[in-house]
Amino acid sequence: MAVITSVVMLATTTNDGPSLNSNGVVEWGVKNIIPLVLLVIGIGIIASARKGRISDNANTLTNVMLGMGVIAGAAVLYGFAGQLTELVFGNG
Repeated sequence: MAVITSVVMLATTTNDGPSLNSNGVVEWGVKNIIPLVLLVIGIGIIASARKGRISDNANTLTNVMLGMGVIAGAAVLYGFAGQLTELVFGNG
């Protein structure tokens, strides 16, 4: 009887595995990594502007702005994915 009870308990328990709380890592990255990347991009644009390549700078700046827009759009979709799913498919 004890063996059957143990087997039933093992069968009903769920093993989700270890969980990782990455909120601190994401917050650190947003506070430290992103400003450094933007600083490097800005320094690169200023350095190439001193060489007289203004059209290259305009293209680079446009690409950076488009990239930031795509990243922001992905963040918005990630944040509101549940609400968008309910809006499209309803509460099912």
